[in-house]
Amino acid sequence: MKKIFTLAIALFLMVGVANAQVSLSLGAGNQGLSGSSPWGVSGTDIWVEELWDAPGMGSILVSGLESNVNYTFTKYITNNSGVDWNRFAMELLDPSGDNNDVDDIATEGWVPAGFSHSNDNDGLSFAQGSGIPRTSSAFSSRSDDEFGGRDYMDFFDGLVAGNGGTDIISFGLRDSDPTNNQPFLLVQRPNAVTGGPEIPEPTTMILMGLGLAGVALRNKFRK
Repeated sequence: MKKIFTLAIALFLMVGVANAQVSLSLGAGNQGLSGSSPWGVSGTDIWVEELWDAPGMGSILVSGLESNVNYTFTKYITNNSGVDWNRFAMELLDPSGDNNDVDDIATEGWVPAGFSHSNDNDGLSFAQGSGIPRTSSAFSSRSDDEFGGRDYMDFFDGLVAGNGGTDIISFGLRDSDPTNNQPFLLVQRPNAVTGGPEIPEPTTMILMGLGLAGVALRNKFRK
């Protein structure tokens, strides 16, 4: 019994140390997120209460993730920025200067100095392949990509009002490369599109096709 009790205490201390390593703070380039946004860690669950009190990009500096551990990251968002959101883009940025930066896409102007886009070979991801759901309580559609020169996740088809509107966004987070230069940035850009113009939904494409067919028939009968 004494051995079991001692083992239980040891495991508790190990978990406590692991949790204590994870740290969140406002990151480079932050404009919209308030400094009074509390956060916490319980096991592999990370949560943050995000208060947005100004327009612009929100940046969170993340450090201390255990290598190859899938974390569930949940954000409880309140939008007091004065600007309504009709979409919400998120992207992982790693410190620039790593050997795998050659696989990144060209750095865009909004990326803070000292960081670069995260490619598929640097170990950072939204825990791709883990099965952790990627959800939003305000947006019904999502577009993401983690197999190219960047790791991003865009939510759209919804609205978060700028006078106190709320959203709960949940997703996975993983750092599978223990040689990464921690920390990294989780950058959030309201009303931004990461991957370019959205691909039309099937229904939209059908309507566009019918419209083009109608124009063609009209032109034919005019001749």
